[in-house]
Amino acid sequence: MPNDWDDMLVRLKAGQADHWRRRLAIAEEVMEAFQTGRLVECPPSVRELLETLAGDEKWEVRKVIANGLSLVEDETFDGLAAKLVKDPNAFVCSAAERSYAQRRKRRREAGKQDSAEKRLTVRLAKVREKYGDEGVQEVIEASEERFNVLAGSISHDLRSILTHLRPATKSLLDDVDSDRAALKRKAERVTESLSIMERCIADMELYTEPLPIERLPEDLDEVLKVACEVARKNIEDLGFDPQTVVFCLRVPDGLRLQLSRHLVILAVSNLIKNAYESFMARHNDLRRDEIFVDAIAQPDAVEIVIRDTGMGMSADNLAELRARVPRRRNKAKRKSTGFGVPIAHRYVEAHGGRVIFESQEDVGTTVRVLLPRTEVLEEAVQ
Repeated sequence: MPNDWDDMLVRLKAGQADHWRRRLAIAEEVMEAFQTGRLVECPPSVRELLETLAGDEKWEVRKVIANGLSLVEDETFDGLAAKLVKDPNAFVCSAAERSYAQRRKRRREAGKQDSAEKRLTVRLAKVREKYGDEGVQEVIEASEERFNVLAGSISHDLRSILTHLRPATKSLLDDVDSDRAALKRKAERVTESLSIMERCIADMELYTEPLPIERLPEDLDEVLKVACEVARKNIEDLGFDPQTVVFCLRVPDGLRLQLSRHLVILAVSNLIKNAYESFMARHNDLRRDEIFVDAIAQPDAVEIVIRDTGMGMSADNLAELRARVPRRRNKAKRKSTGFGVPIAHRYVEAHGGRVIFESQEDVGTTVRVLLPRTEVLEEAVQ
């Protein structure tokens, strides 16, 4: 199929593509050019091609145009979309509606990116006003260094997943005719690798998304109970039985805190999940150890203490946790993405708090989550 759009249009008008499969091939060629980037804008010949094919008598041809509609520039998109969403054929109409939804989503994402860039410009302007150009340069260099660490960690983890996924997929294809049990095992390995990759991407989104501003008074006992349940469910999803571990939650009655409920639940559940993972043994078993979660009201803060009697951490591992950036994925922890603790740091710091780690190898780990008491509301319990 030639790439000369003018020639295609001439052939189409001259009736040289009288069979509908030839017109279908032309439609597929045009849409493939948009998908691969050979076409970005719509010259007059391409625009007329699209309009002609969108009005073709065969719904199969119109559906190809409707499927790729979201890739077309705005000026051409609006007219074609308005026509195809009213198509009498249900398949064409549905395809056009999906393209419409994809275009709206891209516009929203572009709007969010523009908003983020504007916020960054404003913040840099404030830094420049206070510290001058040298201060701005220092901030930019530090941000770039942190980004490079984050990007390097993510690329390493994804490359590690692909290293296992590629041979597993090749083996799967080679053994299509082999026994079903072996085929199933290989398919399960591919599925698990894809699942880990999906979790990495989801945690990246959690780590980078804008944080909500709204804080509401919440019962801390109820919030921590939900966080504990989320952590137990995550451990069960890994194939372990959390009932093996002795778990104790102690919260004073009537303790309330002004917070973003969702963020605190995620932060604390990530830290409790880490405590469970410190007991991991072979054969999908957890060692019979203990986890204690206590909420302590102090004069200037509320302290949530998560203490385990697990394997503990080395000084190097503690330093990595305090760096507040995602680490390379811990292969000893199944389905670990390395984002759990950085997300906890970010969400707690959004409340003006801190996360402090103390650990000793072969003794256990204590995590202290400090939340400012200025936002604490206590209710007398009768």
